[in-house]
Amino acid sequence: MKAEGNVEIFERLIAAFNEGGTDAVLQFYSEDIEIYDPDQAGDGTWRGRDGARQMLDRMLSGTERTVIRNFELIPSGDRVVALMHTYFRGDGGGPEVEVRDAHVLTFRDGKVVYWRLYGDPNEALTDAGLDPVDVPTPCNESG
Repeated sequence: MKAEGNVEIFERLIAAFNEGGTDAVLQFYSEDIEIYDPDQAGDGTWRGRDGARQMLDRMLSGTERTVIRNFELIPSGDRVVALMHTYFRGDGGGPEVEVRDAHVLTFRDGKVVYWRLYGDPNEALTDAGLDPVDVPTPCNESG
């Protein structure tokens, strides 16, 4: 599938997440998806759709509302780099908290087969074979 098609799939994934949360995005993942999040406990690796559900449930525990806004998707071969602003509101209300991070998703046959999370957008771009200097993005700017 062309990189542009993967970007469109990723856009639909984000829209589905914003609308329906974890259950709505599982359809976008291959049965053998592997997820790596260095900030998670253990080795940070989750496998399969059940693993994806567990990881997302763990990441979203304690929140009543999570939405992704102000994102940029950058194609790189069979991968897409996502520079995202995710907004969380804790259980019981309180202020909305913004988290800026980056994700690289690898696609095969229209499904996500590998998902890696990054705290540093430049590292995500570099790992996807892109030069951060050549990819000016609003998500990389401070403020």
